Amino acid sequence: MSISYRFAKMNARTIEASQNFKQYIESHLFEYKGIMGLSLVNMIIFRQKSSNSTYRENRARYLPFQKANDAMLALTLGPILLGATGTFMSIIFFGVWFYSQFTSTPEDFPFWFVLPAIGFNLFFLNFGPILARYILPRREVYFDRINQTVSFTWSVDNAQKNEHGHATFPFSDIEAFYAKANHSQGHGVTHAMYVAHKDYSNHRGAFSEIRVKDNPQNPNYCRYTWERVVRFMDLSKPLVDSPEIEPFRHFDPVTRDFDKQNNRPEKYWRLMSYKQMQQIEEQLDNDIYRFNFDGAITNPKRWANEEITKPWEKWPIDESLNQPDTTPYWKRLTKTLLRQIAMGV
Repeated sequence: MSISYRFAKMNARTIEASQNFKQYIESHLFEYKGIMGLSLVNMIIFRQKSSNSTYRENRARYLPFQKANDAMLALTLGPILLGATGTFMSIIFFGVWFYSQFTSTPEDFPFWFVLPAIGFNLFFLNFGPILARYILPRREVYFDRINQTVSFTWSVDNAQKNEHGHATFPFSDIEAFYAKANHSQGHGVTHAMYVAHKDYSNHRGAFSEIRVKDNPQNPNYCRYTWERVVRFMDLSKPLVDSPEIEPFRHFDPVTRDFDKQNNRPEKYWRLMSYKQMQQIEEQLDNDIYRFNFDGAITNPKRWANEEITKPWEKWPIDESLNQPDTTPYWKRLTKTLLRQIAMGV
């Protein structure tokens, strides 16, 4: 028996009727990150990346989603929060020390607090990548386009294992649904998306809340996320043309043939400015918010949008926004070092 009977189920075949919807662009993945600064460990890991794509790195085959209540989120955000708090307190102590230098009872510089706060930030700046990559990998659900399967990176009852050692099921055995969430954090009523095995009673553990837009007050973001999955798993169509997939498009045969037939520019997104990608992302985000999903399901000819298969024609590269960064290197380096010392990121 399905565990989602009490919620409004999102059936893949039904959603497929509204498939002509715009792909949400993850342009933040292309933000400039060239200066490593004091993150020595991250620099080493970055340079030692294997050429063998894993389920997280091969975007032409795998579509991963992090488990919403993953402990890695706390272990990542917690030290950043503590580090920022320590920096804030250090600034206060420094202000008190500086003020005392002009009084009759000058205080000693608070090395006892400032140095540990800086050391804490630099430690987690370099320990964080080790923790995430080698010690406590993220808990994820990922969809395999080639094998048409869904995998969970944790233990699941009565599950077969894929080549990565993860519990794996046919895509047709998985369903998705959304419900009102309790973790609104002061943002009003929000919605959460879930995926689960249809026969959960025999496959306990095959269930996960999927991270979508932070605190989504509009359920459209949950609906869109599942539509994104269904579109990704559709082998009759090429991969959606979006920045994070562009470097891997040639690995997918259907996509490679489509790009060749349509003379797709090889580095369209990679030659576009980050500012222009932000503008496109904002436009598509507004489209998702206002999109009539119910109407697209019942009457797709009237309400469903036409899929954008040639974004290079719809959004030509705006050369006026594609100006080189003329900020002096020392300024960018200083900004990076201050951020790393202050927050450990």
